[in-house]
Amino acid sequence: MKYNEVKKIMETGDLILFSGQYEMSKLVEKLEECPWSHVAMVVKFDEISEPFLWESTSLTNLKDVLFDDHKKGPKLVELYKRLKSYGNDVTPYKPPIYSFRKLNLKRTSEMLDDLYKLFYNVYGIPNPGELKMIWEVFEGKIFNLPSKKDNYTCSELIAESYIKMGLLGTKKVINSYMPKDFSSYGNISLLKGSFDKEVIIEL
Repeated sequence: MKYNEVKKIMETGDLILFSGQYEMSKLVEKLEECPWSHVAMVVKFDEISEPFLWESTSLTNLKDVLFDDHKKGPKLVELYKRLKSYGNDVTPYKPPIYSFRKLNLKRTSEMLDDLYKLFYNVYGIPNPGELKMIWEVFEGKIFNLPSKKDNYTCSELIAESYIKMGLLGTKKVINSYMPKDFSSYGNISLLKGSFDKEVIIEL
C-alpha cells in the first residue's frame, strides 16, 4: 500500500513495524522467527497533516520534535523521515521493509492525554545496550520479572504506552514483549479494540 494512501487512514495508536539490516535487527528477527525487529507507534495531531512516530531507539539522526534534541531512547520524530532514513547508515544499504498495522478503536481524549503525559515522563531515559536488552527480555519472557524502567526498548515503550492508554493489561511485564508480539505473528491480547493484519508500506 502506498505511503500516501496509508497516511490518510493513520491514527494515534496504530503501529509501524520495521525490518532491518543492523546486526541487532537481524539477531532479533532470527530469535523471533519473524521479519520485524522494531516497532513504533503512529501519533497523529488533528492540526498537522503529517504523522509522527513515537519510538525508542538508539538512533540519534532525527530530531525529537517535542524537545528539539537528538537523544537516545523514547522520542517523537517525523514518521516519513524515519522511514526514509532507517538503515541508511548500513553499508551496503538495503532498503528495509515496513508495515502498517491498524488499531481499530474509538480514541478518547482521556486515552490520548494519558499517552501525551508519557511523552514527558519518559524523556531522557535511554535505550538499553544490546546485552542488557537481551537479558531483560529473557527475564521478562521466562520469569515475568519486571525491569527497573531505567531504559526502554522499542517494545517496552509500546507496551507501556498501551497500558497508559488502557489498552493492555499489566499481567505481563513490559520487558516480556518483543516486536513480534505486536505483529500478526504474535498473539497480543488487547483490553479494548482490535488489530487488522499489517500491510506493507511502499514509499
